[in-house]
Amino acid sequence: MGASFFIGLFKTIKLFTGDEINMAYNVLKGKVDGSVDQYGDQEIDGVKVFKSTISASVFYDTDAESPCATMKDVAVTKIVGGTAKNLLTYEGSSEIKAHHDLTYDGVTLQSHNIKSKLFIGSGKSLTDLPANNFYEKINATNLNFGRGLHDVRKELQVKAINGLEVDEDGVGISLSPTSGLSIRSKNLVVDPTKMQAINLGGQNLSDQDLLIVSDVSRGATNSTTLKNLYDNYISIKMHRPSGKKNEIQWMGSNEFDSSPSFTYDEYSSTLSVDGKVKANNLKVDSSVVCNGAVHYNINKISDKEYHVQSDDYTVLCDASQNKIKVVLPPAVNNSGRVLIIKKANSDKYKLNSNHIEVSCEEGRIDINDKILIKMNYSSRTLQSDGENWWIIGTKGS
Repeated sequence: MGASFFIGLFKTIKLFTGDEINMAYNVLKGKVDGSVDQYGDQEIDGVKVFKSTISASVFYDTDAESPCATMKDVAVTKIVGGTAKNLLTYEGSSEIKAHHDLTYDGVTLQSHNIKSKLFIGSGKSLTDLPANNFYEKINATNLNFGRGLHDVRKELQVKAINGLEVDEDGVGISLSPTSGLSIRSKNLVVDPTKMQAINLGGQNLSDQDLLIVSDVSRGATNSTTLKNLYDNYISIKMHRPSGKKNEIQWMGSNEFDSSPSFTYDEYSSTLSVDGKVKANNLKVDSSVVCNGAVHYNINKISDKEYHVQSDDYTVLCDASQNKIKVVLPPAVNNSGRVLIIKKANSDKYKLNSNHIEVSCEEGRIDINDKILIKMNYSSRTLQSDGENWWIIGTKGS
């Protein structure tokens, strides 16, 4: 060690048997004989090699002027593995281990994995850090941005260009009032109410104006002109008239249909029907010329009470078994209507049997609330003026 050592308290030392021991060997001068003073201090010069175990209670370093450490005082007796710049870890007992994946060169600490409750510093050179492990804001100036991001007052923000906007609520779409688009239920939708009217500047539709079309067969959104829409769709789907000139049209099973028996001449204002005409309500403002028969509805009754129906014209009442009460509809709803009420018993010999009582729901009959038809085959013809029913024809009593 480059120092002189004193061996004391030799009462506890036994190097060899006997009073004298060979305790040193001078590698330069050969064997040195001598004895150890068991009671006083003794200095041994030169380099000595002990061939056997030497023990003492204290080894003293004269240069350090302090006792030397013994094996029992040394915490580490063995280093396992290790290369340059490896850091050491305590492995228990008196061994330490050098790790090849944990190094420190005086500036950089390097390892495959580093775990700590707290890192202090800018983190400028840290890479591959999982973002979900950060709990505080990271200064945007220390981040490497991808496309579409930038630093706004040290905060990371999306670049709002080409129709995008950024506010306190997040990233959104910037829509002009006339864009034709709206946000509904968090979805972007086409909104015609957000478009300008095509005739705003005095113009109007033209053949080359474009329409947006959802092409279902191709699963795409395309465009078409108004002319193409008309020529190749509307004109094909449109129902076209059939028959000859002046024939009135009606909807058939799939297309318009017509008949030469039903025509209208606009020059003579003449509606011609070669056949029967049946209508619940037929209003004619001028004269009607009929070259054939006119058919009126006729109804036979025998109930004790009967309310005149909307299609009744002649009502034949059989009172052979009981008295019959006929109730006319309100005059206000039947202005101009004509009704014939006639007693016609099935038993022709009962001429003066049960009578027929005629009344109305609203209004009067002439000046009466009701009238009676007594004799068989007697009748009354009545017409409404919109307020009351009037007797315009009488036969019998």
